[in-house]
Amino acid sequence: MELGLRGKVALINGATGGIGSEIARALGSEGVDLGLMVRDITAGQALAQGLRRDNPTLRVEVVQADLTLQPEVQQAVDEAVARLSRLDILVNVAGGALRGKLADVPAEEWARYLAVKPMGYVHSCRAALPYLRQSPDGRIVNIAGGHGKEPTAWSVMGGMINASVLSLTKALAEDLGPWGVTVNAINPGHTGTRRWKELVERRARERGIEYVAAERELLERVPLKRVVQPADIAALVVFLASERARSITGTMINVDGGRSRSI
Repeated sequence: MELGLRGKVALINGATGGIGSEIARALGSEGVDLGLMVRDITAGQALAQGLRRDNPTLRVEVVQADLTLQPEVQQAVDEAVARLSRLDILVNVAGGALRGKLADVPAEEWARYLAVKPMGYVHSCRAALPYLRQSPDGRIVNIAGGHGKEPTAWSVMGGMINASVLSLTKALAEDLGPWGVTVNAINPGHTGTRRWKELVERRARERGIEYVAAERELLERVPLKRVVQPADIAALVVFLASERARSITGTMINVDGGRSRSI
């Protein structure tokens, strides 16, 4: 299927993470030139080199920013656009959340995590808006999380953070619709990244069981009984960024193996 992405330009924050790097590879394979917004410039350059090695014609630019600092984000977005000449797609991937109930999460950690997500998403969107409005096919894709729709006591921070991302997605979809810019969110389930391994290891320690048994327990509520792969999320990002998804906006799509129980 021709997705109409060749020649577009995407900017990805959190690009060096497990999901972010897979999104970069997937978009690059469709001929999308890439801006990688990273905090660790060395890791960003290493990813860029790998992407160029896989596709020598691909343009990849690395810009550095701390997402918690709005002036740095603005400068990084402007720099990426200056190097790549345009911006069509913004993918917000950075950030995470501490697991645990309210009493388990140290008070000082709240501000640190919220400063990256959702506020880093806010800073990135604000900086990108003028450029996305100029694009004939502007796209924003936000990586959120299932607890934003289905809060749980043991992931109180994740619920709050991702509910904010989903609210931002809805508001921006309404705001940017007149310019033809679509804004959508993806809610990953248990995803095979470093954080998943840490979660399984923690479960195994707490219950005094083997890693495989702990993983099986965590997947009990997942109908497909398997971990989501970063490539699964990247494939949906590619579709939502394409012209095939031009009438989809303001949506929140689960990629979780059926784990979500909400309608």
